[in-house]
Amino acid sequence: MPVYAAPVPPASRRRQIFGLVLTMLVLAAAGTLWWVFRPPRESPGRATICLINKAAEQEEAEAEALCRRRDSDEAARRPLPPRTMMDPTASRVWRAVNDAACAPDVYSCPSRRPSTDQDVERIRRVLRDEGFPDAVVRLARPDDPAPAGAVMYAVTLPGDICIVADVELGNGARPADITGTLPSGRCLDT
Repeated sequence: MPVYAAPVPPASRRRQIFGLVLTMLVLAAAGTLWWVFRPPRESPGRATICLINKAAEQEEAEAEALCRRRDSDEAARRPLPPRTMMDPTASRVWRAVNDAACAPDVYSCPSRRPSTDQDVERIRRVLRDEGFPDAVVRLARPDDPAPAGAVMYAVTLPGDICIVADVELGNGARPADITGTLPSGRCLDT
């Protein structure tokens, strides 16, 4: 009489996180991944951790500079009200932008390329269709917290809350951050 085992449950969240951390540690030990820890500056109780792929010196320097720009941008923003981080709107925005960046095949983005004004318009249209007619969408500038050739976008939510992120065509959208406004009161300068 055969005895069947119960189906194996999916990996728990804790196992997935452990696997990710273990993978990162192995890559770091192999010298291909580099952790950059940024201690808090103006904002006590916050720090920035960047994972940088140690490839060529030029790529490493660009990644380090991007990490500094992201850290500076976050430090300049106003603090968020409590419990803001649970807003599901960021996931909806990210999904729409990622689909637009990877069209027509959202499961495998085409090869990476610099963004154009047409890409900016496509992402602006997608955000407008999602119900954000006042979204700021533009090509990334050298001082932006985004890689060169990316599209920066920002959506303002009620209560001076911002969704700010970037998308690289062929690479997809970086996870959308929920953050505070800049000192100017905007989510992203135009």
